[in-house]
Amino acid sequence: MTIKNIIIVGITGVGKTTIGKFLAERLDKQFIDLDKYIEQTCGVDIPTIFELEGENGFRDRETFALNQIMSEADDYVLSLGGGCVIRPENRQIITRQKNLVVQLVADLDIIVERLSRSPNKRPLLFNQNLKQKIESLFEERREFYKIVSDITINTTLLKPHQVIDQVEKHLSTN
Repeated sequence: MTIKNIIIVGITGVGKTTIGKFLAERLDKQFIDLDKYIEQTCGVDIPTIFELEGENGFRDRETFALNQIMSEADDYVLSLGGGCVIRPENRQIITRQKNLVVQLVADLDIIVERLSRSPNKRPLLFNQNLKQKIESLFEERREFYKIVSDITINTTLLKPHQVIDQVEKHLSTN
């Protein structure tokens, strides 16, 4: 059985977009970042959606976009937002097809360091103690990541090509 699509999940700051882009390039697949896709289809950025519609409005858009991509696109690497797994319907969408779902993790201090130099405005982290909020979000989502994931890779000490090598190794043995 050949796995056509790869979905990358994990808490914000673990490298989903970075790894996803490199992995898609290496495997000659289309790269899709779910949050960017939502922004392009809505015409506004994620913080604006949160401001106007709240988290539930954003999650509704996220579910719609996820279902649309997974129903219409093919041969892709898809990077999901960190909270995408919290809705049961999203977990069903993610796992209903035979895709490889890769969870990326990293040490909390590394995530905080990465996010502190990132220009992205993440609504759930705005005006928060970054370390406490990341830790709290991860604890809330840990089981959901585990449910949907086929493999977990810790990116803390790895360069992007090393993470990609691990994904390719998994693909070649399955």
